[in-house]
Amino acid sequence: MTWKKQTSWEKNVFFDINKFPAEKWLLLFTLSMSNLNTKQSPQKCLEAIKYFSPGKISKPLIWLNFIYSDFLYLYSNKSAPELKDSFMHQVINHKNAVQKLLEKHDMDFQIQHAFNYMVWNQLYVGTRDFQELFNKIKKIYQEDKLFQRYVKEDCELFNKDMEENQINFFLEESLMTYLLQKNYVKLPNDFIENNQKWILLCYTGRPVKTMVYLAQLNPFKLDRPENKYQNCFYDLESKKLINYDNVDLESYSVR
Repeated sequence: MTWKKQTSWEKNVFFDINKFPAEKWLLLFTLSMSNLNTKQSPQKCLEAIKYFSPGKISKPLIWLNFIYSDFLYLYSNKSAPELKDSFMHQVINHKNAVQKLLEKHDMDFQIQHAFNYMVWNQLYVGTRDFQELFNKIKKIYQEDKLFQRYVKEDCELFNKDMEENQINFFLEESLMTYLLQKNYVKLPNDFIENNQKWILLCYTGRPVKTMVYLAQLNPFKLDRPENKYQNCFYDLESKKLINYDNVDLESYSVR
């Protein structure tokens, strides 16, 4: 992993990655249901992959997992059948379109089985104690005024009412991201057979303050020192690696 060394006074200054490690590892593309037809469309996903490959890849040992956040969006006042029907069609259509683009560009992406697709509730199956961990996070949130403040600021940024569903949305999204980055969630993986040492989570946009704060807090004291990206988040929009250790939340801007 290579990025410009940052001094203590360079808070909230981020850089791109020059080259990915020449080891077996995972790229995780998290996909928001609200962005599947816009900044995370199949064509945009292809462009992001092409930005990484082959320019930043040292060896073809990378597995890319698309994670659809459908189940997370059930924190809603809409009926479950209505959401289920809508999300099912969105996920299937988006996945099929991405797959067709990858197959069309098979000379660029010759290892087709290095790409995998998941929905959010599969992540629950990948952990044995997600509900227990989520309950603990909610308790921390209820007692931590600073945590509450950052959730409130995220709600205001996205013009969301600070109601229970929205709070739970940010808390669960941030918890699952934290667990993924710490390699705590077992993911289906045929290409590199769960031998990954590195995991990098990617999204089109910067992480919200709730997410950064939880990662900095590290409430369960998880540590995967072999993964140099365990405290990082790659912004596909700005092409910058957000290192949580270098974020000052008092002056950090999500947008």
